Amino acid sequence: MSTNIENKPKHVSWFNGCGGRIGVVVGESGEHAYIGMALRHDEDDDVNHIMKYGAKFPLEAALLLPVSKRYSQES
Repeated sequence: MSTNIENKPKHVSWFNGCGGRIGVVVGESGEHAYIGMALRHDEDDDVNHIMKYGAKFPLEAALLLPVSKRYSQES
């Protein structure tokens, strides 16, 4: 399993799919969003896992999705 470039989440969109929840995570930087399944019992752990190992998702499409949770941007 390969890893993605280190990034911090900006926001996530959650959807119920067949067999579980699917998350689309937009990072603070980068050219792609990431999509993956919720595999843990903690939403923030799921977001971090998707950011690290999720499949690339078109950023333009991810920005059109309804936001389920926003993350504060720390300086």
